[in-house]
Amino acid sequence: MKKKTKIFIFNPYPAIGGVDTSIKKFIYSLSEKFQIEYLSLRKTENFQKRNIKNTVVKSSSTFKSFFKIYKVFNKDQHENKIFFSVQYFVNVWSIIFIKLFLKKKLFIYEVNHLNELGYYSGFKDFIKKKIIKLLIRVLYKYPDIVAANSQELSHDLEKFTKRKIYTLYNPSFKKIKIKKKNYKPKNTINILNISRFEDQKDHFTLLKAINISKIKDKINLTLVGYGKNYSQIKNFIKDNKIKAKIILNEKKIDKFYKKADLYICPSLYEGLPTTVIEAASNCVPIICSDFKSGANEILKNGKGGYLFKVKDYEFLSKLIFKFYHDPKPFFKKELVCRKNLMRFNEKKNTNLFKRFLKRLY
Repeated sequence: MKKKTKIFIFNPYPAIGGVDTSIKKFIYSLSEKFQIEYLSLRKTENFQKRNIKNTVVKSSSTFKSFFKIYKVFNKDQHENKIFFSVQYFVNVWSIIFIKLFLKKKLFIYEVNHLNELGYYSGFKDFIKKKIIKLLIRVLYKYPDIVAANSQELSHDLEKFTKRKIYTLYNPSFKKIKIKKKNYKPKNTINILNISRFEDQKDHFTLLKAINISKIKDKINLTLVGYGKNYSQIKNFIKDNKIKAKIILNEKKIDKFYKKADLYICPSLYEGLPTTVIEAASNCVPIICSDFKSGANEILKNGKGGYLFKVKDYEFLSKLIFKFYHDPKPFFKKELVCRKNLMRFNEKKNTNLFKRFLKRLY
């Protein structure tokens, strides 16, 4: 009897966030005709399906882990094997070990724009990202399928690697809410941001915008997330007397959208920010930095929400002030955004994920 197809999914550092949520939705959409082994370098929550096995690979780095993963993958007896990995720093090693050495089926998925590799924390990080970018240019012709989570990212990565890149959106929501918000001009504004407390998410642009605002005392900010910048963010809020709540490690986030009047995403770069789509599906008006990639795609080039230049906290502050006095234009844009959200529907994109896999077995 022919053995089931087995899919190895490698996500080295599982955490709470859009990437991990998308991976789990892709996994759960698969029928039990697949055996799935989820590989990571640290423990994650247990999956609730019998055909999914969690394996923690004991290793101090992603690169070193591949020497063990190589053995695990090579020894597996399934007739059809597919390896799925996510993000540049993982994908380059997946190509070398799985595709070039073992010559097996490889599906890689990108969730951040190439601009990610232009931000670094020091000389060592600068060199590391230069090497990864070079490897991307050389190696990305080899995987069986390369997909990215926005059209802009797909286009730019295709141009850089000179190969076909498919678009596979984050499976972001099941249903679009239709209940309207009740915010009235000159009320207190409840501003929401949900993201990791990391440099990429640039919380300080949002905090600076609030701090210089003429209506600072009318703003209630809620930040939901976790990460290394937590203490710095907390201290900035305290030192500048900003009215803000910080919610740590919260998995159930729908309740925050219900209370929000305005969602602000000030990121430096993204692939496709799931929380912005979720905010739109909950009828929340959006202000977003004009990062690469996904902001223009979600907000229909500004027709579905307001955009500001990355790090421009002064203009962001003016947009918040504008919302306070006249929210109507924001809600008109919100409606345009909401009417164009079906591209990001969960079922639509998990079905596309399954169609891509079908090409490989």
